[in-house]
Amino acid sequence: MAPPATASASASAPVSLLFLSLPLSPSSCRGLPAPHTHLPPRRLALAPARPGAALLSSLGDAQEEEEYDDEEEEELVEVGYVSGAHGVRGDVLVSPRTDFPQLRFATPGKRWLRARAAGKQQVKEFELVRGRAHTGKKSWIVTFDGVDSVDEARQIVGSAILVKAGDRPKMEEDEIYSLDLVGMRVIVKDTGKLVGTVGQVFNFGAGDLLQVMVGGTEDTVSQPNSENQDSTPSGEHVWIPFAEDIVPDIDMESREMWITPPKGLLELNARSDKRSKKERRAMEWKEKKRLQRRVIAAKKILSEMDQGHVLEGLLSGDKVQKASLAEQIGSIDFQLFRHAMHSVSRPIGSLSKDVFVKSSSSRKKLMRIPYETLLNHEENANFASELNEGAGIIQKSKAATILITNDSDTLDAEFQGLLNSFNKLMKVEETRGSIPFVIVCPAGHVGSVQNCLVENDYFGLDTQKVWVLEEMKLPIVSMSSKLNSRKILLKSPWEILQKPAGTGVIFSLLSSNKILDTLNEMGVEYVQICSLSNKPNIGHPLLFGAVSSFGADAGLMLRKSSKETGDDFDLILSMNHVNKMCRDVTKLRFSAQQEQHVHVEHVDGQWVDVQPEATNCHRLHAEVTSVLNYCSPDKVCVIEIVQQ
Repeated sequence: MAPPATASASASAPVSLLFLSLPLSPSSCRGLPAPHTHLPPRRLALAPARPGAALLSSLGDAQEEEEYDDEEEEELVEVGYVSGAHGVRGDVLVSPRTDFPQLRFATPGKRWLRARAAGKQQVKEFELVRGRAHTGKKSWIVTFDGVDSVDEARQIVGSAILVKAGDRPKMEEDEIYSLDLVGMRVIVKDTGKLVGTVGQVFNFGAGDLLQVMVGGTEDTVSQPNSENQDSTPSGEHVWIPFAEDIVPDIDMESREMWITPPKGLLELNARSDKRSKKERRAMEWKEKKRLQRRVIAAKKILSEMDQGHVLEGLLSGDKVQKASLAEQIGSIDFQLFRHAMHSVSRPIGSLSKDVFVKSSSSRKKLMRIPYETLLNHEENANFASELNEGAGIIQKSKAATILITNDSDTLDAEFQGLLNSFNKLMKVEETRGSIPFVIVCPAGHVGSVQNCLVENDYFGLDTQKVWVLEEMKLPIVSMSSKLNSRKILLKSPWEILQKPAGTGVIFSLLSSNKILDTLNEMGVEYVQICSLSNKPNIGHPLLFGAVSSFGADAGLMLRKSSKETGDDFDLILSMNHVNKMCRDVTKLRFSAQQEQHVHVEHVDGQWVDVQPEATNCHRLHAEVTSVLNYCSPDKVCVIEIVQQ
């Protein structure tokens, strides 16, 4: 599996495969198989990167606090962190990082808070007096002895909450804490070859992953209780899914796991960067400077848009939290975001797909194609000219396909079924592997889509012409009829609430990832943009030929079926029209979809939780079919796929 890139969608380069960074998810213990035995399906919860610690100041008249040296600190493990103050009596909100929150935050007793002061890490003992679950939320309200006011509570916000390692609840025989896998040797079962050592354990949304540092050097392994747990080791590494069929055997006594990786897995996702450590550091420094420039520009834009509250998180919290917020700010496509905000403020009449199809102009360029002709690759004398024209377009690599998927439980199976169908079509038409292919999917499915491509030999596609992109998101904004009153909502002081911005932002994705330039250099003339449901249509030469024969800039494919939903779409656009849309994002029309989200607000110098009882915000959303608004009617054709 290709290692997730640290750059955002807007900053990644168009290599043969493009994988973007994904969020981590919470953790604590995992199933452990008996040595050299087959495992049941694994249900694992993995530890996320720690939020770090804010400045832990002296609390005045609070009880004398005992400090621990490094040796003692290594015996402590993190179970949560202080995310905010609650009320005026010194209570704090705690975000759990444990599967035993009742034990950790409701049971009185000793706890330790870890923070950083004057450049040094400090760990101090506190007495937990009481705690309770925060109704309707995934946090806890905790009272510490000696923290008696809101000001004192704010001083410990961001601190990690620790317990002694020996106090961890005992696991069942087939369970183990995920961090106990760190440092284990990874060996290929069939050959006995050492791959390396587990440096970290992550969950990027699509499944649990082991980050294995190549070779046998153990000093590159992140220590579970150290600050380095927040960092990804910079050495050469590979990503190995922690699944039963790939990691069948684990021996805790010998600290070894034996793997059976699919063909090409280790070679595919190993780092190809063979530059020296000095060169890699120089590149990382340049990337950091680029991010800083983007953030500086973004700060100015946010201030101009009266969104300064988003920047408050940069003034508090720890280094990791600030860096996370900075990267989120730097990754926002502000040109698109500003246009979306203005677009929903000044609604402009839009030519919907249904209205267009019923218009008289659409009937001037209408073609009806039997479904069986597409599905069974039947020869039909009525379409011989269009079929030959389309086959020529594909064989000369003048066609490309963009597949946009949605977030569903059956996505992986649907994706494999669609590409199997596409592979058969390419074999029948003798155009195997000649179409550039772009796949846009939710963050949680990037890994599984990549695995599916690898395991199926890319379904006959040219690996140098395949891109996998994470869908673009835009911030959620509060509801208001006035543009300047709409505010970006925050999930926490360091996390912007963002949602997928719809299929229409594909044009921004093509531009930001340099794919548009690559398609132009390849000489592509037509681009098909479709949803996952269009199995018989994808890459079909007859459709490309039909659009070309009409001399159209846009071809709209319609299936006369009761199963077709509003989310289904299938367009073929001329490259000239794609270039126009990519150059001018103001041609997109956004809608404001009402939603309801819990968020935080910065009020009188402190962060306050907001729990709405009704819809309270707008999701900015654009459909790819809005391109029909900017095509001359005589440059649009409609192709109906009909059942006979």
